[in-house]
Amino acid sequence: MALASALACWPASASPWLLRPGDLIVVGRYDFESADEEYLDNTTAQPFPLAGRYNASTFSTTLRYGLLEEIELELYLPIKQISYTSDPVILLPTTEVDSFDYYQENIIDLTQSVRGLADIQMAARYQLFKGPLVGAFELRLKTPTGYDKPTGTFGNRPTSREDFVNRVGELVTPTNVQDDVTLGDGQLDLTPSILLGWATASGTFARLDLGYRLRFGGAGDQILGGLRLGQRLGGRFLVYGGVDTEYAIQKGRIIGISVAAVDPTLPAEDYGGTDNLLLREVRLDRDVITMSAGTIFRATQSVEFNLGYAHTVWGRNTAQARSISVSIGIRTNILPQE
Repeated sequence: MALASALACWPASASPWLLRPGDLIVVGRYDFESADEEYLDNTTAQPFPLAGRYNASTFSTTLRYGLLEEIELELYLPIKQISYTSDPVILLPTTEVDSFDYYQENIIDLTQSVRGLADIQMAARYQLFKGPLVGAFELRLKTPTGYDKPTGTFGNRPTSREDFVNRVGELVTPTNVQDDVTLGDGQLDLTPSILLGWATASGTFARLDLGYRLRFGGAGDQILGGLRLGQRLGGRFLVYGGVDTEYAIQKGRIIGISVAAVDPTLPAEDYGGTDNLLLREVRLDRDVITMSAGTIFRATQSVEFNLGYAHTVWGRNTAQARSISVSIGIRTNILPQE
C-alpha cells in the first residue's frame, strides 16, 4: 500500500488524503478512558473530591466512503458506557443519628453511571488540491441522540451560587443528585475545518488541522487545532504522534451549580458539613490540550490495526484523562469492477 493510500486509512476521520470513488473503509474501534484528576478553572490538575474516579468505554463504528473524485463522506456511531465513582459523604448531618432513616436521608453518593448511543457525527470533505502537499475542506456535524443532558451536581437550577446557598437544605439531598455524568454535551455542533497534509517518498508525513466549532444550545464556540507527525517503518508499520487542542472563545450559558471541594484530598469522614464545598457555576465550555501517539500495522492490503494512547495534559473544565484505543480498519471498493 502506498503511503498516500495508508494515510487515507489513518485516522478513521478528518484526513486530507481522500478516498478514491467507490472506496469504503469500515473501522471498528474500542476506547478506554480513565481519570482521577480534573482541571477546574485554574488549569491546574487536582484530584477528584471524595476519592472520585472517572471511567469510560466507547465502542464505535466509522464509515468512510469515496463518493466522487473529490468528495468523501463519513458517518461515526459511538456506543458509550460512562461511570463515576466516589466515597459517600454526609454533608448536612442532624442530631438524630439513631433515627431509622438517618443514613438513607442524609448520605450523599455521587456515584453515577450511564450507557447508550452517544453523539452521532457526520462529515463531508472536498479535496482542494493534491501533490506532496494536499488540502481538503471538511464540514462536520455532531448531533445528540436524546440522552439526558449534563447539569450541575444537584440539577440545572439554580444557576447562581447565592441562590444555591440560600436553598442548600432543599437542594442537597440524596434524591436530588444528578451530577454531569452524561453521554455528551446534549447540543449541536457544526465545524468547518481546513485539513492539510504533507508526505514524502521515504514515508515521513505531517498533518495540520484548523477548524472553528460553532456550538449551539448555549455552549461557547471553540477554535480547534491539531498537528501530527509520523513515519513509515518498513512496509507494514506506521508510527505517529501529535497534539490536539480545543479552546473556547465565548462563555456559554450556566447549566447549574457544581459542588467541588476546597480541599479535594479531604476524606469523607472529615467533611462535617458544607465548609469544604466549592461552588462553581457550570458551563459547557472547556479548553483541552491532548498529546497522543500510536502505531498502525498493515496486516494485508485491505486490513490495518491501530493501537493508540492519548493523555490530556492541560485544560479547563475537563478531566485529566488518559485513554487507550484499539481499532481495525477494513478497506474495499464497492463499485462494479470493469
